[in-house]
Amino acid sequence: MRSQGVPGAQLVYAHNGAATLYCHGVMRNDAPAPVTDQTVFQAASLSKVIGAYITLRLADAGTIDLDTPLWDYWPSQRIKDNPQARTITARRVLDHTSGLPNWQISPSNPAIDQTPLQNRFATGARFGYSGEGFYLLQRTLEHLTGKRWEQLATQEVFSRFDMPSSHFMTDHAFDERKARGHGKDGTPERDRVFGWENTAWTLVTTARDYHHFLQRALYRGEGLQPATHALMFTASSNADDTDTPSAADPFIDWGLGVGLQNANNRPLVWHWGDNPGFKALFMLDPRSGDSIALFTNSDNGPATYKQVLRRFFGEGDYPAVDWSSAQD
Repeated sequence: MRSQGVPGAQLVYAHNGAATLYCHGVMRNDAPAPVTDQTVFQAASLSKVIGAYITLRLADAGTIDLDTPLWDYWPSQRIKDNPQARTITARRVLDHTSGLPNWQISPSNPAIDQTPLQNRFATGARFGYSGEGFYLLQRTLEHLTGKRWEQLATQEVFSRFDMPSSHFMTDHAFDERKARGHGKDGTPERDRVFGWENTAWTLVTTARDYHHFLQRALYRGEGLQPATHALMFTASSNADDTDTPSAADPFIDWGLGVGLQNANNRPLVWHWGDNPGFKALFMLDPRSGDSIALFTNSDNGPATYKQVLRRFFGEGDYPAVDWSSAQD
C-alpha cells in the first residue's frame, strides 16, 4: 500500500475453511481515522455478482426464464424503439452479450431511466461488458416481484448471508463508517450519495460481508439448485471484446455473472470493481474454496492486485488483472 499510494484497504483471505481479516491504513488521507472491520467501501462492479445470484434465485423459483426476452416480461420504454434490445434475455445480460454499451448515459444521472438504449452490436453476437444490461435486468426483476432492488437484495442476499453492513442505496446511518475514495495523487474524491439502487455499481459493503457472500452463495451455492449453481461457473461467453483486445483474452471466459480465469492449470472465478476512487477485486478457487475479497479506497488499487494474489494464491500470471485493465 505504501509503495503504490493506497490510503486504506480491507482484505479477507479464506483458506482451508478459515478466514483472516486484514485492515490497513486510513479511511481518508486528510483525517486520522483508521480503516477497521466496520469501515464500508464502494464495491463498484462487484455489485453485479449479487445481481447475478438474485437473478438465478428467481430463475429457480420460476419467476423468470433465462432465455425469454426481458421485453416479454416488462416493456421498458428505454428499448421500445430498439428491435435488437427487445431480444435481450437474462442470460445475455449475465454473460455480457446483450450488445448494449457499458453506459448509454452516466449511471449517476437521474435521466438514465428516460434515456433510450442503443446497441453497440447485435444481441448475442459477441462479448461486450455492459452495466446497462444489468440495470435493465434489475428493473425487469423489480417489475416482476413488485419489490425495490434494496428490498430484493436484503431478502435474497444480505439477510441470508449475514451481511449487515451492505446496501445498494446510501444509508446515512453508515456515514461515520464510510471510506472516502482517492485519486491517483491521493486527493480525496467528493463523497458520493447513491439516491437509487443500481445493481451494476452502487453496492457499499465490507470485505467481511462480501466474504460471507463469496463462501456461501458462490462457493457452496446455498439457495441455488445444483445445476443452476454450476451455470455460474460454466463458460457462456469467451469474453473477447474486439473493441478492447487483450493478450489475456485466451485465458478469460465469462460465466453467468462472473469472470472465469484458466491459467497455470488452476481455474479461478473472479470479478473486479472500478468506481472513481475505489477499486476492488475478488478471486475464488471453486475447487478448494480459497478466496480473497479486497477493497481499496484508491485509484491505485489495481497496482497491488498481482502482488496480493501471488502472496495469497501463489505464484502465477493472473491474466484476469491484465484483462480487466484493458477493459478500464
